[in-house]
Amino acid sequence: MWWLLLALGAALGAAAGDALVKRYFSDLSPYGMGLAVWLFPLPFLVPVAFFLSWPELDRTFWLAVAAALPLEVVATLFYMRALKVSHLSLCIPFLAFTPVFLIFTGWLLLGEGLNRWGITGTLLIAVGSYILSLGGGHPGFWAPVKALAREAGARLILLAAGIYAVTAALGKMAILHSQPAFFGVAYPLLFSGLMLTGYPLSNPRPGAALGARYRWGLIMGVFLAGSILCHVYGMSLAPATYLIAVKRTSILFSVLLGGLWLKERPFLPRLLGAGLMCAGVMLIALRGE
Repeated sequence: MWWLLLALGAALGAAAGDALVKRYFSDLSPYGMGLAVWLFPLPFLVPVAFFLSWPELDRTFWLAVAAALPLEVVATLFYMRALKVSHLSLCIPFLAFTPVFLIFTGWLLLGEGLNRWGITGTLLIAVGSYILSLGGGHPGFWAPVKALAREAGARLILLAAGIYAVTAALGKMAILHSQPAFFGVAYPLLFSGLMLTGYPLSNPRPGAALGARYRWGLIMGVFLAGSILCHVYGMSLAPATYLIAVKRTSILFSVLLGGLWLKERPFLPRLLGAGLMCAGVMLIALRGE
């Protein structure tokens, strides 16, 4: 069950990264926030490259990366815009639909077949996330749906979740045709390079602001670099749908932290949602093979 531990590590790192980018970088443009998320992990990922051998890269690897990169740019801008304009508890829970979408994209792009327990566990995680979002300050069972209609951030996150279902499958394809650690370093480098091509067109340019907050950026970079490495190694060990489903428990860590530490209420829906998400994780871990 190494993949399960890696997926949970990726979830913890992602949750910490979301909290830090929301707290310290959300006054920047979505482009500036995206640069922060992808540039600050590089000082911790690049040294790993010195201990890697360069794998033989075939046509499939390059096609998968070429297809994933522009989609990743769009998803990142949607994601950062959502964090900028909405509360975390209103938009982040919709990320749980990525593994639901991955049931289809994983089958289409990777030929991954899931058993009924794995699909049930994935759906439990999505339903648990929905119930978690009932505690976001707008009571009522249909509050998340109303949030989707009312909140631009919720709609943007749902769009990003759909795109991530494609990029996750393409990323696993690239991992299978290279090496996990190599992909974990090469992909952020390639993506950061692609993002930097838009820097001359950005207005305002975020360089000074990023430099002034480099301490918080590097702290965020530690968590995100750890999340990336856990993600890519876990992808090599388990179906993409399962890995992403467990990784989306980052929603649980983000939202429950608000209830337990910041005393946000109501807490009961979050507790019920957390229980369903944990049940989904256990089903995937124990019966999803």
